[in-house]
Amino acid sequence: MNWDQTLERIRRAAEFCVEAGLLRFRIEQDDLEIEVRRIARPVRPPAISAGVAVPANGVSTSNGAVAHDEPAHAVLKAEFVGIVRLSRPAVAEGAVIAEDRELAYVESLGIRNPIRSHRPGRVLAVYVNDGEPVEFGQALFAIEEV
Repeated sequence: MNWDQTLERIRRAAEFCVEAGLLRFRIEQDDLEIEVRRIARPVRPPAISAGVAVPANGVSTSNGAVAHDEPAHAVLKAEFVGIVRLSRPAVAEGAVIAEDRELAYVESLGIRNPIRSHRPGRVLAVYVNDGEPVEFGQALFAIEEV
């Protein structure tokens, strides 16, 4: 089995763990063992996929359309279970990002998985601290389009 297949199995196991509400999930097959654990935490702000625009104040109509023209923002979330490491220099709330930039990375099984802004913008919120464990789908940053 190659690394891409292994990482995909880990990603699917993490998704299953979150969706099923499990704190621990283990797979053993031949010479491969995968164990996913998540930490029970207070509920964080709802995570929205990177690149999905929502109104800054969260107001929408009953059919899901935005009710007015507010600046849009995207919430970047963890795609892996692991330890988040903020890139240097670390961004702070209110910082302006001029272009696509690596804001942090999630270290999972010794692999560095970058979290990128994907566009210029202003950092509205930083939901994590350096060295903090993160769960799959956990909100990391909110970026406002400028």
